[in-house]
Amino acid sequence: MRENRFFSCDKVPPMFSGGKRDWSVDVLRCVSCFMVCGLHSFIFSMRYGIETQVGPSPWTDYFVHRMLFASPTVLFVMVSGIFFLSPDRNVTAKKIWKKNVIKMACAYMFWSAIYAAYRIWMMDPAPELTGQFLLKQWLIEPYHMWYIPMIIGLYILAPVLRPITASGDTKLFRYIVMLFIGGLILSTIYNWPAVTAVEDSNIITAIDKTPMAAICQYPFWMMFGWIAYTYRPTKGFRYLIYGLGIAAFLIGIWCNLYNWIHFENLNVIATTQKFSILTFLKNVALFYFIVNGLREHQFSKAGRKLLGKLSESTLIIYLVHMMFIYLMYDNNFLYGTYDLSPWVGGWIYACIAYLGGFLVAIIFHLVWDPFDPKKRKKKMAK
Repeated sequence: MRENRFFSCDKVPPMFSGGKRDWSVDVLRCVSCFMVCGLHSFIFSMRYGIETQVGPSPWTDYFVHRMLFASPTVLFVMVSGIFFLSPDRNVTAKKIWKKNVIKMACAYMFWSAIYAAYRIWMMDPAPELTGQFLLKQWLIEPYHMWYIPMIIGLYILAPVLRPITASGDTKLFRYIVMLFIGGLILSTIYNWPAVTAVEDSNIITAIDKTPMAAICQYPFWMMFGWIAYTYRPTKGFRYLIYGLGIAAFLIGIWCNLYNWIHFENLNVIATTQKFSILTFLKNVALFYFIVNGLREHQFSKAGRKLLGKLSESTLIIYLVHMMFIYLMYDNNFLYGTYDLSPWVGGWIYACIAYLGGFLVAIIFHLVWDPFDPKKRKKKMAK
């Protein structure tokens, strides 16, 4: 009887049991990574369109793609929840610090230094290289690298969150989801242009008195990722989510177009920010569409091999894709050379950044794997 209820959720077998790999999660990681490349690529294409007025409406193009690629990092966080909060895996604080935190911190330090060196090299006139200036360029200025410290913080919090998911208390899980959605709604209202444009807004004052900022942050996205993966809604309810996701996408575009947000304020647009109810609906619809549609799909051997490589390369692609975008944009690749629409250029930039990052990952693995002691032991065991 339970599975016939429209709003019921049924628990699915964990992805870590039986030795069977759930390729739908790998697809989700790859799609999320491409969305990151797309979001950053269209920032530069929009800049070029505004500066040169190539194309009918660069702002319109940008707003459509801004909502299309909105907040892909929350999908990464949801996937992290699937892996790190599953009671079926023995994920201890010691393992997290040794295997994940230190590795991510080293990657952040190294790639931040690379981006800082490139940025300083491109500055005209040449800046005065003081200690404070260099430290700022190294640790603060690489804006797209904010994801790494954030995910490190979530890894550190994972042992605190795991007892919640291990409890198996479905009532508690429902309460967490309701609390999370409530926080997202408050956050959206709080940052809505029609509200923020009013000085001394009573709505903002009222929401300021709630713990709104605390109940829609990344730890909740992480827990929601595990809950959404483990407890699947019925088919009818999923179709409702898909419809809401499409509606959220269209509403987000409409709101952005008619509020005419200036470029300097794009990061706080209520319809595209990470803690918006519209972004939530769009990304959750995409999440369920992929994990439910591809969970039982039989990929070919070649398809599994390629998908596995792409999935394993997402971190490196994330770290290096902006360097490809910088190099293309700063050297007038496509833009400034051809009469090219920013819409077309943005997609080309996104594909090159993604595939370029994948190529770097392949080279890295070819160089690193022979020196990896764990993989060397596995080869010797075979």
